Amino acid sequence: MNAHMNRLALVGVIAGSLFLTACSFLAPSRDPSRFFTLAALPPGTQSPQPVPAAAGDVHGVMYGLGPVKVPAYLDRNEIATRVSPSEMIYSDTDYWAEPLQANVSRVLLQNLSTLLDTDRIATYPWGVSAKVDFQVQVELLRFERDAAGQASLTARWAIRAGTGGRFLAVKDANLTRPATGRSTADAVAALSGTLGELSQEIAAALRQLPAPAPPETKPAKKRM
Repeated sequence: MNAHMNRLALVGVIAGSLFLTACSFLAPSRDPSRFFTLAALPPGTQSPQPVPAAAGDVHGVMYGLGPVKVPAYLDRNEIATRVSPSEMIYSDTDYWAEPLQANVSRVLLQNLSTLLDTDRIATYPWGVSAKVDFQVQVELLRFERDAAGQASLTARWAIRAGTGGRFLAVKDANLTRPATGRSTADAVAALSGTLGELSQEIAAALRQLPAPAPPETKPAKKRM
């Protein structure tokens, strides 16, 4: 009798162990994915570059931001790391929370609005009713971290008169910023810093432009 009871107890223990093991396999595993966004400059940030006294008043000026372009190799959700001049790797767990082009455009808009102290900035494509005085075009050629965590930004940006008008300025920017640590969060913060520096360069150039001339008004026709 005792032997029979012992066998039953052993079977129960084995069945319980198998049940617990099956439950552990069926239990949902923790998703290691993390999502990041670039950060805009804090409110009240001012450009470190002095503004000439002859510069035009930015208030009342209408700006147009865009198009803003990013390289095709960065046009993906995974956060990229450059490990050599010709090799990139993409994270299996760290992602951009929104398309990078949209993220960059949004942060540039916030930064320029802060630096120029204006909300009169239209984003591309704007409607025909938007009377843009100055158009800012930005093309990122490189915007990534390296294996050591350092952030790099290479860009060409231009300011045009009106929408698609003549070029008033065409500049290249090559900016680097070391990350404070080795994490992805540190690298994204450094990338945000380079984007802030680019915004300051653009804002300083916009402030140096003379205020646009008011539109000409046609004289009213005399009635006969």
